[in-house]
Amino acid sequence: MQFNDEFAGNLRAARARADLSQGEVAEKVGINIGTLQKYESGDMTPGADKLPAIAEALGVTPNVLLGWSK
Repeated sequence: MQFNDEFAGNLRAARARADLSQGEVAEKVGINIGTLQKYESGDMTPGADKLPAIAEALGVTPNVLLGWSK
């Protein structure tokens, strides 16, 4: 599995656990919904400036999204 695919899966799973819509997460992070959709599909990876904001919005650590902790 490539990094983008793993990140995308972790992001979708964390969003589902947080019971948030894509729109809600995008608003909390300050990005548009299309960008979040690209993150979740694996077409794009967030930069170091957005990763902590996404993690905070979902109530997880960046490591969880990156697949570095179980």
